[in-house]
Amino acid sequence: MYKFEKVGQDFYGVRTPSEIKIIFGGKCPKCGHELSTPKLEDIHIKVKNKIKPVIE
Repeated sequence: MYKFEKVGQDFYGVRTPSEIKIIFGGKCPKCGHELSTPKLEDIHIKVKNKIKPVIE
């Protein structure tokens, strides 16, 4: 399920890092640190919960 949060929004799903950088003017809104686009080796995927098989 997708939610349009503002008038004129023309996309579904999660914004890209480049879009986030543009929205905040290239700086973190909390600390002011310069935002950058992550490289492929910067991205780490972790499993939050293990999935148990369903036994019937």
